[in-house]
Amino acid sequence: MQLDTVNPPGHEQAAAAYLHRQFSAAGVPCEVQELGGGRANFIACIGSGRPVLELGGHLDVVPCPGEWRHPPLAATEEDGLFYGRGACDMKGGVAAMCAAALGLYEEKAPLRGTLRLAFVADEEHANLGMHAYLARYPAADWAVLGEPTDLQVAVAHRGAARFYIDLHGRARHAALPAAGETAVTRAARAVLALDALNIRLSGLRHPVLPGPSLAVTQIQGYEKDNVIPARVRLLTDHRLLPGTTQAQARQLLENALVQAGITDFSLETRFFMPGGELPADDDFARRTCAVTGRVLGRGQTPRAFGASCEQCFLLQAGARALVFGPGSLEQAHTTDEYVSRSQLLQAAACYRALALEMLNGDG
Repeated sequence: MQLDTVNPPGHEQAAAAYLHRQFSAAGVPCEVQELGGGRANFIACIGSGRPVLELGGHLDVVPCPGEWRHPPLAATEEDGLFYGRGACDMKGGVAAMCAAALGLYEEKAPLRGTLRLAFVADEEHANLGMHAYLARYPAADWAVLGEPTDLQVAVAHRGAARFYIDLHGRARHAALPAAGETAVTRAARAVLALDALNIRLSGLRHPVLPGPSLAVTQIQGYEKDNVIPARVRLLTDHRLLPGTTQAQARQLLENALVQAGITDFSLETRFFMPGGELPADDDFARRTCAVTGRVLGRGQTPRAFGASCEQCFLLQAGARALVFGPGSLEQAHTTDEYVSRSQLLQAAACYRALALEMLNGDG
């Protein structure tokens, strides 16, 4: 956590190089995948051949605004908690995965196949690292992302689609009498139409995930104090279910606006990440629940991951991927972010046990 990988700009190369030194010193084959501009991924492999179990996550963290009681770019321990940016999202998960892998290597555990570690850049922005990694490495048979799930097994996450909606009209002096609908009043009607769409979307049901949601997160339109602007721009955030495409998300917005009688508008894509879902009854999900349940001494039931993550890209590549890591998502991106020492140790024990389970020769 002491290495500054705040994104932007990222500079994950420093963290990747640090991990390279640690794994190289232990004798584990590894590499830094350079992405340019100080960005890099770290990959290490223990064993060879198929099957491949991947333990993965990201090296970048979000900025550190606000007043912190503990230095954000540090790993201050107090009363069994480690404080710092990335403690739970997700350098704590990376550390637990590394501890498990190095322990298995040092004890010469009888793994049949490959235990691969893959820690990527730019998860918090545009997924540059994940796309570069998947372009170079074949998909694993199974993959675990160490995002913070409070050591619960998460098998699905909603996607995110963000669009700019520009509402157009004629600029005019604010003192002149009204002469038809303006971009401002058109934008006001658009916000109400999108709110009604959100209510309709919330009625959709999924076995694990909450329903979709849609919100307007930004409104811009100022030109001058005494000018009614010719354009008002909205930014929407649509949390969508797995299987919803970017084109479908766009069509939902267009239909809602047209049905509200709004025609003078244009849409521009800002960001899209699909949802991801491993069936709750998948053998890997079942075995992960059983293994982690034994380690933790409690029952495990597949559930949702509360935020978007890179599980979707691993699934698209062909891996059977799920999410399991230390720390609570409620701590992610907050001031004085923390993770407990006990959860880090439990996570490492779970990763170790899962590797022994999946790479024992039985598939």
